[in-house]
Amino acid sequence: MQGLNDMHAMGEDEREYMVAPEVAELLRMTPAWVYAQTRADKIPHVPLGRYFRYRRAAIDAWVLEIERGSIAAPQ
Repeated sequence: MQGLNDMHAMGEDEREYMVAPEVAELLRMTPAWVYAQTRADKIPHVPLGRYFRYRRAAIDAWVLEIERGSIAAPQ
């Protein structure tokens, strides 16, 4: 877990948390697809109790890894 000093050093985009419909819009997918990938633990997410949040920087890095072929794209 990051300390407060680490959080202050992060850029605004790195701290931006999104909900599934926002991730779906970003990726041009459906919210149902985002939830399914979350349950399958295939998309980066932060569990907060029974809720999930998605860090924009983590989603961007995940897409870049898929583009580079270092991880398989989810079906």
